[in-house]
Amino acid sequence: MSQGYATVDTARFIIGEPLPAPLFVLIDGRHIKYKSADDIIDRLMFDRLQVKGVKVLYVLDSDKALFEKWMGGADIPPGADPEKPIEKPTSFQITRSEARRAAMDLFQGNVGPESVVKTLAVSKKLVTEVMKQPYVSKNLAQLQYFARGTVDHSVNVSVLSVYLAHHMGYTHQLILNHIGTGGLLHDIGKVRVPLNDKDTLEESQEKLKAHPELGVKMLDEMPGVPSEVKMIVGQHHELFDGTGFPKKLRGAAIYDLARIVGLANAFDRMVADQAGTLPERQQAAVRKIEQTLNRKFEPQKLEKAVKILKMGV
Repeated sequence: MSQGYATVDTARFIIGEPLPAPLFVLIDGRHIKYKSADDIIDRLMFDRLQVKGVKVLYVLDSDKALFEKWMGGADIPPGADPEKPIEKPTSFQITRSEARRAAMDLFQGNVGPESVVKTLAVSKKLVTEVMKQPYVSKNLAQLQYFARGTVDHSVNVSVLSVYLAHHMGYTHQLILNHIGTGGLLHDIGKVRVPLNDKDTLEESQEKLKAHPELGVKMLDEMPGVPSEVKMIVGQHHELFDGTGFPKKLRGAAIYDLARIVGLANAFDRMVADQAGTLPERQQAAVRKIEQTLNRKFEPQKLEKAVKILKMGV
């Protein structure tokens, strides 16, 4: 009797953790091995799956339980005790999940008018929820989740950008909406980056430098996206010393709101690259920002951002 196959949800994969059993893809009706047991799904590979819209892969029926146990770690909220029942989600957690679903739709290529309207609306809701957070509290562990890939990272950057901007003194709702939406969409251009599974890491990283301009082109095709959001998307990788991309803008030439999203983007990436619990990762990322980014971002904004982040961790 031939062995059957079961599907597993790629969005629940754990980045950097050895696979418990082989993974398969379905090609022309045949299951072909994609990864072996103990192989690792790294961040770039995870992003490729998500951007290409690969929602499921396949495992042997006999390995399904192993994968469910392995993927279970992705479903435990940050800081939660896995032995205790999960508490009822807060309004912030619910809205954050809505934003993640909206972003996932866009990153999987569903960029029609309805999806865009939904994304703009949920971004505004997320801004309102972030503004409810107390100013002085150790709450970054509740606001920032561990980002497994581009979609989770995009939601984090949206939340962190609004959090930083609000506590820097940006209080106008419309401005915060632009920042939140710009953060949510800042990496949308990755959908159109022609990544190839055979590319080396260096080749992939070089190709990905096109994503800010590709993102602006995508947003130009979507009705109702504010020009401020497009500027954030196009400039979030520009650096104060002119070493960023795609246009190597310098200093005041970089859009003010893009500088904030750029800081949030750098911080979230640093958190993902550290080791330890989420609070430990955040503390290490703050230290790294102080040590390595003093010339990369506007000094006044960097100083304020570090103070705000320190209060949150």
